[in-house]
Amino acid sequence: MPDQQQFRNEDLVLRVSRNVDPARLDMGRYEPFLDALCTTRDYQKDAIRVVLRYFLGGRYASLRQLAEEDFGSSETLQARYVTFHEMARHLQLPDQLACSVDLATATGKSYVMYGIARIMLAHGAVDRVLVLCPSRTIEKGLTEKFRALSGDATLKTLLPEASRVRNPHIINGTESIVDGTIWIFTLILRSCARTRLT
Repeated sequence: MPDQQQFRNEDLVLRVSRNVDPARLDMGRYEPFLDALCTTRDYQKDAIRVVLRYFLGGRYASLRQLAEEDFGSSETLQARYVTFHEMARHLQLPDQLACSVDLATATGKSYVMYGIARIMLAHGAVDRVLVLCPSRTIEKGLTEKFRALSGDATLKTLLPEASRVRNPHIINGTESIVDGTIWIFTLILRSCARTRLT
């Protein structure tokens, strides 16, 4: 039986460069907002910063570009996939600027989602944000939490004066999505039984 290699999940995570174009992203402008939103939960701030560097830093145009950069500098990724072509076969949405953020249960993923959405809107990178939920219960909880956060006057004042959207409107499936909104929506996928016609 051939030797099998074992890899830890954390060793396969793609690393986003800390080098960003300061003309495109000055994280210092958003640090007071992050401090107020996340308080002492530094891991939430770190997750938000990494995603914003990836989306707004000007270094990456796609997930494939990030993956290729990491593959070239990671012995673990090279051992796991051998070639970048093989690694690229496993990427989801490789030609999009897409990613997933994994945080443990009860670590405040909703704060991370809200922080990313609010800064992307403030920065003018997006006009509106869609948050898809797996159930109506989660939709209800996120809507309540996001509305409370958007109603926090301190958070609004801590965003830069020149923000494109300083305080987004939080809506759900009962309202029309317009610019400057975070739309929280339940996506329910149902399997369809095939009917055989004779």
